[in-house]
Amino acid sequence: MVEEAVCPGTALVVETGRPVAMELDSVPAELVLPSEVAAGIRAARSSGWMSRSDGSSFELRLSAAG
Repeated sequence: MVEEAVCPGTALVVETGRPVAMELDSVPAELVLPSEVAAGIRAARSSGWMSRSDGSSFELRLSAAG
C-alpha cells in the first residue's frame, strides 16, 4: 500500500500475487523490492491513479500481468 506522505489522498493498493506476512515477527519468504514498488507506482499512474485526489483506494493487480 502506498499513500502520499505530504498531502494524503487516494491510497494505492498493489496486489503482487505473493503471500503477505500477517504476523509482526515473521519474515516473508519473498520481499517486495523498492524497484517493484516504483514499478507499481508508475503502472498505477499510467492507469489513472492520482495520489492527491480524494476517494476510495486505487487497486492495481500486478499478479495478473505475470
